[in-house]
Amino acid sequence: VSELRARGVSETCPLCRAALPPGPEKLYDLAGRVFMKIARAVDPNRTGTWPALSASQQEEMNGAIVMLQEAMDQGHILAARSIGDIYFWGKGVAQDYERAMAAYKVGAEAGDVGCQFALGIMYYKGRGVAVDYEQARAWFEKAAAQDHPAGVYSLGAMYAGGLGVTPSWRRARELYKRASELGCSEAVENMQELTQSIQNVAPLMDQRVEIHGTSRADMNGKCGVATDFHPMDFNDPSQWRYTVHLDSGEVFEVKPADVRAV
Repeated sequence: VSELRARGVSETCPLCRAALPPGPEKLYDLAGRVFMKIARAVDPNRTGTWPALSASQQEEMNGAIVMLQEAMDQGHILAARSIGDIYFWGKGVAQDYERAMAAYKVGAEAGDVGCQFALGIMYYKGRGVAVDYEQARAWFEKAAAQDHPAGVYSLGAMYAGGLGVTPSWRRARELYKRASELGCSEAVENMQELTQSIQNVAPLMDQRVEIHGTSRADMNGKCGVATDFHPMDFNDPSQWRYTVHLDSGEVFEVKPADVRAV
């Protein structure tokens, strides 16, 4: 059947004239109609939470999932995202993170930005797997590359907090700004909080500074701009560092006590 469809045959077999089974787009459309019918009945206010379905609704939902699975198996990427969402949120089924992740991976590896972001969230929050910030970052980066607002925002949060990456308030600020421009309201709030933190904790960031008091005589007295701030351990100021780009072109990470405004 797949070979016939690849050759443009979509309705009947050219040999026996029998009707071909529905293709992935038709299966996805049929399943979507069933899903939306049930969603309107059980969650009219779109809260995202579904009660237990009636016997007839459950039968319909089971059929919709079979159609979505078949569509996914035939390469329909949005069907993969739909299956992932159904099992992630437990809509008409028992919540099953393992099945959700399996479906999301199919879509994510095929380039679907919604699946990429969903995988990032699952690794970031440890949904069905151990928390893995490196995997979360990798998938958020793929989603961010496609301008997914929440993907960009989530990547910014990782840089702000140093989760799976070296903390970088410059990079976090860049990502929050981009996410805000893409319409992410959470990024606007976090940008405001980060701006306040920079003023309170890293007031020399973006300022011209002079290095002084270090054990390296060749560095002391040199001037440049503090372009970034890295709170390696936010609760331990001894672990905080500025990145300073010197006028000479050299770049150093310097303790806050070893820089002063000029």
